[in-house]
Amino acid sequence: MNHLDLSIWRTQFAHEIVGESPEMIEALDTIRCVAATDCTILITGETGTGKELFARAVHRASPRRNRPLIPVNCAAIPETLLETELFGHVKGAFTGATNARVGRFMSAHEGTIFLDEIGDLPLAAQAKLLRVLEERVVSPVGSDSDVPVDVRIIAATHRNLAEMVEQGKFRADLYFRLAVVPIHLPALRDRPDDILTIANLFVARARARLGRNVEGLDAAARTALTAYHWPGNVRELSHVIERAVLLARRPVLSHADIPVPNVRAKFARAADESGPFQIPSLAKELGDSSLDLRSALESLERQLIDRALQKAGGNRTEAAALLGLNRTTLVEKLRKYAA
Repeated sequence: MNHLDLSIWRTQFAHEIVGESPEMIEALDTIRCVAATDCTILITGETGTGKELFARAVHRASPRRNRPLIPVNCAAIPETLLETELFGHVKGAFTGATNARVGRFMSAHEGTIFLDEIGDLPLAAQAKLLRVLEERVVSPVGSDSDVPVDVRIIAATHRNLAEMVEQGKFRADLYFRLAVVPIHLPALRDRPDDILTIANLFVARARARLGRNVEGLDAAARTALTAYHWPGNVRELSHVIERAVLLARRPVLSHADIPVPNVRAKFARAADESGPFQIPSLAKELGDSSLDLRSALESLERQLIDRALQKAGGNRTEAAALLGLNRTTLVEKLRKYAA
């Protein structure tokens, strides 16, 4: 299908998902292609990137749209209750089980179950989930009988399941069963052109919901939004805009109304206070006969990282924020340079 076909599909089934970055378009095109099937989907991405919105779009575009979509946050259910929550229990299965209970899988029969934060599922529960995927039956706690279930499974996590498999924290067979169609959602900072588009949409929504006379964002506010690292991604941006609109005292939001640090300004101040960064001399660093761009850039990057760590007092999280990086990205760079 061409781009127009994706646009029409998106309007019908994924209208809540905003963004035109290549990564988002690729992810949307993937779910468009597989939504009408029953294949299992694994959605990965940082917290707040919109994994549940993608799951809902898949369900909305599937033949199961008139049946339930049952979301389950695997990280929010205590391990002792997880099995009965997922698979249900019979009356008398344990002390206090005065009535039988239908689990989430049976509630999702003929529909879709969305297993969010699947990376937090204990190993014992992983084995039971694998059986559901392979045999399409569930065994309620305390029952000797299997109950057939017809569900489409969509899983999501902010964790790196491949690494967890290597560490023995996640079953390899379950991982491959879940990742039939893997979809990765980019962090908001990795699609900066989408930040203002999403922010303007959130301003309009908050204005209508809260009844505030807020028309938009001035240049300073836009700069603050695009300079920020957004560790909480789109969810954090939504909360920031809602608060700004709620407390606004003027029709146009300014930098003062946006409760996020301006990372670029903060980084510039850090440089001013500590002295200028030294651009490496190619002649000195590399010799007159060579112009090695990679070595020069690595040298400059090391200086920037060192300065940020000095300014942050060695705090890697704060240093990463100063540099506009993920903390994990900074740690990887430090390991590389320490090797």
